[in-house]
Amino acid sequence: MSIHRSRQQRIRHGCCGCLESDREKDGNMKDEREILALADYHETFRVNGCEAELIINRKMEDHPCLFGFVTLTEQAEDVKALFAAMEQRARELGFHALVGPVNYCSWMQYRWAISRFDLHLFPDCTNPPYYPELIRAAGYEPLYTYRSANIDMHNPQYQMGEVLYQQKLREGFTFSLYEGDAVYSQADTVFAISSAAFRGSHLYCDIPLSYFRALYLQWTKGLKIALCTAEYQGKTVGFVMGYDSPDGTCFISKTSAVLPEYRKHKIYTALMYLGWKYVTEHGYDKMMYHFQCEQKETFRRFDSEVESDEKRYAVFIKEF
Repeated sequence: MSIHRSRQQRIRHGCCGCLESDREKDGNMKDEREILALADYHETFRVNGCEAELIINRKMEDHPCLFGFVTLTEQAEDVKALFAAMEQRARELGFHALVGPVNYCSWMQYRWAISRFDLHLFPDCTNPPYYPELIRAAGYEPLYTYRSANIDMHNPQYQMGEVLYQQKLREGFTFSLYEGDAVYSQADTVFAISSAAFRGSHLYCDIPLSYFRALYLQWTKGLKIALCTAEYQGKTVGFVMGYDSPDGTCFISKTSAVLPEYRKHKIYTALMYLGWKYVTEHGYDKMMYHFQCEQKETFRRFDSEVESDEKRYAVFIKEF
């Protein structure tokens, strides 16, 4: 069995902030692999038709040794050989666990679907069912799990959100709605709030604003996006963002964030009420909550009678 390895990128221990100014000059970033310029080390491994990238990201607080950009065949022995080679290299580099799929960090694509392969959301993990089966056979197990589910808008939290929304208005908070191209005028603000809110979360690390604009925002082009923001004393302190599914079957709630110092003010609940109100006014009676991490401290399920169409995902780990 032949294992092919690409030329290695040298280990870097210093700050990669110098890359931002270089990339700011390059407005042509289209491929997500461009993010690997920020990695401390990366190397491509290939076994027959299987391929994966070994990625070292020392800015990652929880798991710096990753695999990503994965393509697998249904040949179990080839998959095992591919991961065995990456594990051996990881050991040589001083690591004792390999985590993935993660294309550098949670700003980029990560996770594999582990259920409801018939349900196609956007964006979504489009891996075949055999991916999680073969990774388990290679000795990996779920580390973090995620889920997406449709939530009926006619639920008790909607009424509670309305009460909190009115209370926040009395306290001096204001709220704004942006739609379509107007959403992109708030991109830098969304990035800043997201960075502050998600810092310390599973598989998160900071990336330069230029990479956010060039790579992360690419998947949003052409969508009918809506953004609700909360402001206090002229400062934006939180947001919720969602969009009509490209196939027109549902409205997807993709991202929400509130600055850490404002979380105790229950701004998130008021924002979610505005999101629900927007969705119902546009003819939907359900909203898809997309990619919720089940290990997040604030994760809560809705009552079973208001949930439907759950799809689950996972990031895997093997310790050695």
